[in-house]
Amino acid sequence: MDIPSAITLRREPGALTRSLTALLLRAGLGMIFLLAGLGKFQAKQAGAYPGFILSQFDPEKPDEKTGQPKQFVVKLPPEMVKLFADVLPYAEVGLGIALIAGIFTTLTAFLSGVLLLHLLFGLVIQGNTAMYPAMLTFLLVNAGILWLSQVTSNYLSLDGLFFGWFWAPKSVADYHREPEGQVKIKMKGERTP
Repeated sequence: MDIPSAITLRREPGALTRSLTALLLRAGLGMIFLLAGLGKFQAKQAGAYPGFILSQFDPEKPDEKTGQPKQFVVKLPPEMVKLFADVLPYAEVGLGIALIAGIFTTLTAFLSGVLLLHLLFGLVIQGNTAMYPAMLTFLLVNAGILWLSQVTSNYLSLDGLFFGWFWAPKSVADYHREPEGQVKIKMKGERTP
């Protein structure tokens, strides 16, 4: 029994579409990090930073909105909160610039994911459930950046400029059509003549 056969090729976005997608995701998340970090530096010059972060995690100060004592899942040591608050603006600005430029994108995306997890941890400690969906959205965008961080999907970046020619797409195999009549598929239970 002759069964017609065909090769089905799955259509996926090309290198330009993947690169544009990676660029948009990187620029969006990078801009958020960069502007948040620059805002913290301005607040530091005005003397307001890191005071507002330290007061958010201080169990002795009442909640600003309700005036009630704060309820934390776990009480963090003030030294740990101060260290994180001191490092946070530098991390945000550095990761924001690296994401926008697309330099060492895989490492940068991993580190920005770690930073997002730390920020989510702080929200969980505070019990700020209203911010969970937003943070999970940021993590999802970050996962997309990490997924597209391979140079072949990231040509519109410094990684693509510096390292792209190492990973130029190569043909996997030669495809050709078999002449009619030469392709026979043996069915289960069929005897070979």
